[in-house]
Amino acid sequence: MKLHSVKSLLSYIAKRFALMIIMIWVGLTLSFIISRLLPFNAADYLVSQLAAAGSQLSAQDLENMRRQLLSLYGLDKPLFVQYLDFLRNYFVGNMGPSFAYFPTPVRDIIINALPWSIVLLMSASIINWIIGNVIGVLAAISKKRNVVAVLENFALVTVPIPYAVLGLAFLIVYALVLKLPLTMYGRPVAVGVSLGYILSMFERALVPLLGLVIVGWTGSFLYMKNLAVRMMQEDFIVYKILQGAKDRHVTGMVFRNALIPQYTGLILGLTRVFAGSMLVEYLFNYPGIGLILRSAISSGDFNLMVGIVSISVIAVAIATFILDLTYPLLDPRIRYPGAG
Repeated sequence: MKLHSVKSLLSYIAKRFALMIIMIWVGLTLSFIISRLLPFNAADYLVSQLAAAGSQLSAQDLENMRRQLLSLYGLDKPLFVQYLDFLRNYFVGNMGPSFAYFPTPVRDIIINALPWSIVLLMSASIINWIIGNVIGVLAAISKKRNVVAVLENFALVTVPIPYAVLGLAFLIVYALVLKLPLTMYGRPVAVGVSLGYILSMFERALVPLLGLVIVGWTGSFLYMKNLAVRMMQEDFIVYKILQGAKDRHVTGMVFRNALIPQYTGLILGLTRVFAGSMLVEYLFNYPGIGLILRSAISSGDFNLMVGIVSISVIAVAIATFILDLTYPLLDPRIRYPGAG
């Protein structure tokens, strides 16, 4: 590779890396601002819980407690000072303590919950992506139009329906109609990471994973089918068909070329596990990041809320950076700057 090409490539990588840093900064800033726009905070929440429980403390005592909590949490400082402290702490990897679980560090709470979301949501994303893409390509080239019509109609009906409805319907059918067992217990107690603990995670994820897979493949299926149908009309595919290429060869060519746009969906879809799925984890009482995020929002736990969102922001920024660098390796039509 020529020296000019190397410099162009390094310049391209540096620019993309700088863009990734800017994306992370903007995402963190927006997360901080949104968290402060909530009409209450952790101190207000705790004081209101005490008042609702019939505490014997006077109104003045409750107000004094509220001020002490605000001072303890650092929420009595000017907003700009809080923002600077927030950026400085994140720069050294310190997310601060959780307000709702004070003084437990946010980092520890996320580390405990994140593997559960990874096991469930990453498995669901990969399985749905594989099933949807494979069936989509086969549907595009299949001559069994009745079977294809059934799959397509099922996908068109289920895709617009919110998962709140589909998940609840799945639970009703699974537990009440079929009377199958549910594993709805919380996170098992374990010391360290062991094989038994990992197996319990997969066992706990089995039912919600089944619910996600039953309807989750439909989006990838519809998109891949449309891509494959258009790909079948490309000149090089038509030329191969006219040459008498076997069906499996045509299928392979269509699949490889139509898969490139789907690569973006897979990589970005995998980043969603870092924010969890609040709805899925709430429906199935699954102890992942989404359930923790819901608890943080309801209790005004700013640190925990922003900590979870920031992990997702960083994951998306890194995934976008990786996509920019790997696209030319997958698609020969895309070149690095300066490449011949």
